[in-house]
Amino acid sequence: MKEGTEMKVLTKSAETVYRGAVYCPICTHTVEAEVVTVKKSSFVRPGQKCARCHASLDAGYVLRLPKAA
Repeated sequence: MKEGTEMKVLTKSAETVYRGAVYCPICTHTVEAEVVTVKKSSFVRPGQKCARCHASLDAGYVLRLPKAA
């Protein structure tokens, strides 16, 4: 390899999508939304809207995920 060149290793992380309960910070209600799980962290899939107030759920908190034990 030439000096100064970098190799990048691209790894595809396993994402799993669930329907879960998400807290909407605008209307303070719990609504159902798609939740993406990567390794041990969970977050709301970007671009979703609250079913009650139509605000963005990007900053919402994931409360429950229906996963088997």
